[in-house]
Amino acid sequence: MRFDLSTISQVVGLAILASGIVATWSLLKYRVDELETRVKEQEIKIEQQEAKNAQQVAEVKCLICQAHNIPCPGC
Repeated sequence: MRFDLSTISQVVGLAILASGIVATWSLLKYRVDELETRVKEQEIKIEQQEAKNAQQVAEVKCLICQAHNIPCPGC
C-alpha cells in the first residue's frame, strides 16, 4: 500500500479533528456541570432571601396594625 503526502495529511487532519471534538465535548461537560452547581447555589440564596422578605412583610404588617390599633391575625 502506498501513502502519499495527501493521504497522510488527510489522516492527520482527521485525527486532529477528532481530538478537537473530544476536547470540546469534555470541556463543555465540565462547564455545564460547573454552571449547574452555581445555579443551585443561587437558587438556595434566592429561597433564603424570599423567606427573609416574607418575614419582613409580616413584621411591617404587624407594625401597621399596631400603629392604627387594628387587630390583625398572626400579630
